[in-house]
Amino acid sequence: MASPTITLVTATPNPATFGQSVTLTATVIPLGAGTPTGTVTFTITGGPTLTGTLSGGTTSVTAPGLSVGIHPVVAVYSGDTNFLSSTGTTLIAVIQAATTTSVVSSPDPSTLGQSVTFTATVTPVAPGAGAPTGVMTFVIGGSGGGVFTQPVTAGVATLTLTTLGVGTHPVIAIYGGDTSFLPSSGTDTHTVT
Repeated sequence: MASPTITLVTATPNPATFGQSVTLTATVIPLGAGTPTGTVTFTITGGPTLTGTLSGGTTSVTAPGLSVGIHPVVAVYSGDTNFLSSTGTTLIAVIQAATTTSVVSSPDPSTLGQSVTFTATVTPVAPGAGAPTGVMTFVIGGSGGGVFTQPVTAGVATLTLTTLGVGTHPVIAIYGGDTSFLPSSGTDTHTVT
């Protein structure tokens, strides 16, 4: 007669940062002699369904690309000739990734009336990963500057101006964040001769 089992599930790391893979481990505990064999199927709400094969009563799978939020996980042990199936559950929390923003201008220095392009780059802080989207606010000080909002595509936003007056222009690039990435800002100085 097959023995009952208990399936325990853990997620590491938990919470995870957006862009970070999560390792799910299931341990099948036999309520009787022997070691369970077979498979465990992990169903992740808002994520993939993954299957691992037991070795020594445990199995691990890797879940990449989970969105920000709470993801319930149900792990179902298939059972074998000696052991009955069982189910375990856990939750995965995924939080927004921190970012850094840098901004540069080209050409720098420029001459009066010359076209100047400001480029702001948003980079996820490890272990976060991915391509931030959203909007970038450029604050350009000095004559001919102002406040300008540009879209962020694949982590990059650009702004081109021909209005800057002679002198030094402080530059601030403010990334507003999105559903997966936290805000950040960067600074630079541009000179017009």
